[in-house]
Amino acid sequence: MLLFALVSLVLAIPSVLSQNVIATVENGQLSGRTEYTARGKQYYAFNNIPFAKPPVGNLRFQAPQPAANWDGILDVSSPTDVLCYQYGTTTSVQTEDCLVLHVYSPVEPGSDAALPVMFYIFGGGFITGTSAFYSLGPHYFIEQDVLVVAVNYRIGAYGFLATGDTVIPGNWGLKDQQLGLKWVQDNIKNFGGDPAKVTIFGESAGGASVVYQTLSPGSSGLFRAAIATSGSALCPWAYQRHYKDAAYALATNIDPSFSTSASSAELLSFLQSASADDINTHSWNYLPSSTYDQLVQGFVYAPTIEPEHDGAFLTQTMYSAIENGVANPVPLMIGMASEEQITRAENLTQFTNTITWYENNPELFANENMHITDTAALKAAGQAVHNIYTTGSMVNYPAGMVKFFSDTSFGRPIIHHAKLQSAYADVYFYQFSYHGTLGQQNIYVEGADRVRHSEDMSYFWAWGNSSNMDANEPSDVLTSKRWVALLTNFAKELNPTPTGDNLLEGLTWPKVSPSNFQYLNINNTLDILTNPKDVFYSSWVNVYETLAIKPYDTF
Repeated sequence: MLLFALVSLVLAIPSVLSQNVIATVENGQLSGRTEYTARGKQYYAFNNIPFAKPPVGNLRFQAPQPAANWDGILDVSSPTDVLCYQYGTTTSVQTEDCLVLHVYSPVEPGSDAALPVMFYIFGGGFITGTSAFYSLGPHYFIEQDVLVVAVNYRIGAYGFLATGDTVIPGNWGLKDQQLGLKWVQDNIKNFGGDPAKVTIFGESAGGASVVYQTLSPGSSGLFRAAIATSGSALCPWAYQRHYKDAAYALATNIDPSFSTSASSAELLSFLQSASADDINTHSWNYLPSSTYDQLVQGFVYAPTIEPEHDGAFLTQTMYSAIENGVANPVPLMIGMASEEQITRAENLTQFTNTITWYENNPELFANENMHITDTAALKAAGQAVHNIYTTGSMVNYPAGMVKFFSDTSFGRPIIHHAKLQSAYADVYFYQFSYHGTLGQQNIYVEGADRVRHSEDMSYFWAWGNSSNMDANEPSDVLTSKRWVALLTNFAKELNPTPTGDNLLEGLTWPKVSPSNFQYLNINNTLDILTNPKDVFYSSWVNVYETLAIKPYDTF
């Protein structure tokens, strides 16, 4: 589960601080700081700007409200982490009052530079993570003259508790992100950014959040492009269909006498009066079954579909919205690492036990999004999925099990999303296959690929060993420069390869089309290939089309 968490607990990057700098936003004045990248470029940092009222008391499990104005100058110059409550942790620095964002600009506040804006949404499975970029470092984006904004949003029960009605409709974390985007529209020009040139981007649950923002009518007009790395709203883990069970289980875990027949209003009142620590502690205690794998079937606290009401974030299934062209048709860059779940095999003994468990219970290979309830049919579907990778025993072919986990949680839904969306918008698809020292993992399974989930982030954020990129292996440095160029080109030009750049080998990255799925493979070289993860992907599609029950929600 923690594989999804952003690496926000690494040592903070040493900063060269100088005089404070003042910016003005609609709520009042801010005091930020001047910093320098490792390569010497000056930029301006404003950390922990409140964009919403504290979601506490009667605002808990409610849509976020815009921040109140303040008097005087608010000091946002300190790179201190404001950490939303994290599922599964007891750290004392967690707080509900965490709806802040961070702005990093290569130009002084008040400049009329009108730079493109990259709005980052962190990952962490909707249950962990932080936007604290004092340890993540926007340096390499800043050096390409784009402005970076990173937003905090509620996670776990605080961000995604729902009852399926208008009392607790859910998606609070997504609504936080949306309010952050509205704040950008109202204020980013004061930092030298152009509100008409906003690109949203994120990794893992952040990537899924990016896609959810493209699906929400309330986010229309708040950005002009989207980048989803290793995540989509079609990923099975990015949707929770057991939300009501989880909500009532939380209450009964806090107080066993709480009635599961209580109304949603009674549940809301009870949970709004509970202590924050009690909610966080007891939210860990619910899983739909003892065999529930959150990365395969859906995180306990994750986005849901809401009933129609004012302020609803999403009221139709993700799959139908994408398939029918309802998604905001902004240009989309989307892709994945070459072997998202290679880390499953890090402990071979434990992994072998997992394989044996699945082999003995073939229905586990079938996802809940197939909507199969008959036991015999579920086993048959699971066996069909198993046979995509081997007709023998997975124990004798562990690479097949690695590929299954990578494909069912990431590859299959992400590829399918790109193909569906390409009928309505410009879609650029990539696979990050470069395995270098900055990836900080060396797991090898014969027959499987090498690059794990989130490994590509080490090549665009200045964190840990990446904080001084030029001191690393030349091939790592080259890959970083290429990856950052592709991302920032897209934010600037809506095209990742707008010119015949030597850094990018003079390449033209073609768009995906429903009938011709071309993609960029990022490795030691840059190569245009076709049909990612085939034959596995096409076999998955065949299983769904022949055995799953429509309509789909995720895929």
